[in-house]
Amino acid sequence: MEKKSHIRQSGQALMEFVLGLLMIFSFFFFFIRMSAIFAVGNYIHYATFMAARAYSSGTQGPDEPELRAKEVLDATVTNRFKSLVRAKSDAATIGGGPYYQEDQIKDFWNQGVTYQFKAKLTLYPITTKGQSIDMDLTSESWMPKNPSVKECETQMNGLSARTGIPGVKVEWDNGC
Repeated sequence: MEKKSHIRQSGQALMEFVLGLLMIFSFFFFFIRMSAIFAVGNYIHYATFMAARAYSSGTQGPDEPELRAKEVLDATVTNRFKSLVRAKSDAATIGGGPYYQEDQIKDFWNQGVTYQFKAKLTLYPITTKGQSIDMDLTSESWMPKNPSVKECETQMNGLSARTGIPGVKVEWDNGC
């Protein structure tokens, strides 16, 4: 009788070991993936900072800053890290922020780049297909925008006309 109960329990320790190891590996890979997502998020934040920096620098024309910021984002973020994060359909917003007003003298600081992306966090291999955590992440970087040469010239010519003193001309050096 004693021998039969011993035979029925002979695989118990092995099963406990396998289930325990499965749980340990699940948590280990969960934290590895979470760390990788945060590292990629940090990289994306740096990319939005560099794009905002490209956007804020003074240029010749009014459309050039947006093109330069888009080029920086495309070079640093587009088609990278697909196994960890996915860009949303309208991922990048370049230009005025959510509270931006057209008066550049009053609201020159509220301009920059916003990049939105998604990541899935799962507890492998325990979770099934629909049991992942969907994270919506956003990276924003705002900087004061320097005026373009044409914007500065227009502003300085307006100042020159407002002095009202005949023969006085306001000199400008893109220091608007």
